[in-house]
Amino acid sequence: MTENEPIIESTAREIPTEKRLYRSTTDRAVAGVAGGLGEYFGFDPGIARVAWLAASILTLGIALLVYALAAKIIPQEPPEYAAIKIAPQGNLWPRLKGNPVVLWGGLLLLIGVVLLVNNLGLLPWRIDALWRGVTSVAAPALLIGLGVYLVLVFLGRAPDLRQVARTGGDLRRKGADLPLRRSRSDRQLAGVCGGIAAYFAIDSLVVRMAWVVLTVLTGGVPGLLLYAAAVFFVPVAGDR
Repeated sequence: MTENEPIIESTAREIPTEKRLYRSTTDRAVAGVAGGLGEYFGFDPGIARVAWLAASILTLGIALLVYALAAKIIPQEPPEYAAIKIAPQGNLWPRLKGNPVVLWGGLLLLIGVVLLVNNLGLLPWRIDALWRGVTSVAAPALLIGLGVYLVLVFLGRAPDLRQVARTGGDLRRKGADLPLRRSRSDRQLAGVCGGIAAYFAIDSLVVRMAWVVLTVLTGGVPGLLLYAAAVFFVPVAGDR
């Protein structure tokens, strides 16, 4: 360096060396909370995700509020921390994603345990009460709709089924204007959960597990009807 050469001063961003709790950017399914907890405490983050799902069922969704609060409070890890951290070796979540038999077997096991705990009266709420609540609305609504249709048939004012079919086709074409698409590549049935996951930038396994559990806990009717409606109205990615 010559005597007249200017000295350029710069500041380097401090790289944290101590272990800190952050939301993970490299191992995340929703907001990186479970991944961050697994990295901080040194356990498989997949265990935390499954435990959080079970807690959400047992507390009827209160654990989801805790997750949202944690996602708000815990900061996201900075890039320099992500580059030097030592992440635990976890294989539960990849195994669930890559092996449908393990996934559905685990879900059936979880649902069976919840039903058993419910039958033993150990849950703070009752599954059968949820089922009664759904059927108390769905069954009367179905009977009312059928009754109205039969009365209209008797009066000669029932809607033309061909016109109804054409209207359904128009609604399906209008579904192409929706931003949501069913996934072509990430699918177990029709790609609905994969499309929702892609739209909200979360892990599709979280969407599938939540959909299955909520469908079972609500007696099956709402989840199946919503899925069928999504298959009918939401186009597949790439379709015009």
